[in-house]
Amino acid sequence: MTESGNPKDNAEAERINNTLKNELFKNMVFTEIGQVKEALRKAVMFYNHERPHLSLEMRTPAEAAAETGRLKRQWISYRERAIDAMMANAEEGVDKAKATG
Repeated sequence: MTESGNPKDNAEAERINNTLKNELFKNMVFTEIGQVKEALRKAVMFYNHERPHLSLEMRTPAEAAAETGRLKRQWISYRERAIDAMMANAEEGVDKAKATG
């Protein structure tokens, strides 16, 4: 899934491939590409609309996408933590400027 072949470069795609191979397509045998396409279509619909995800507080991705605001996560997003810190620092700077201005 990546130019370098390193699975860590695209962890999301690797996770999806793992779910397809080891959960949704396990023990399935395909003899033509049309069967694969139909199985993939059904798997995506199931994954997005019927399969609850622990990381989404047992909601489906479709349910989670319909909500506004942030979901309570079961993991730490260091990227989001850094963005939140930058936003807080920026707001603090604006508040200080108003107080001295």
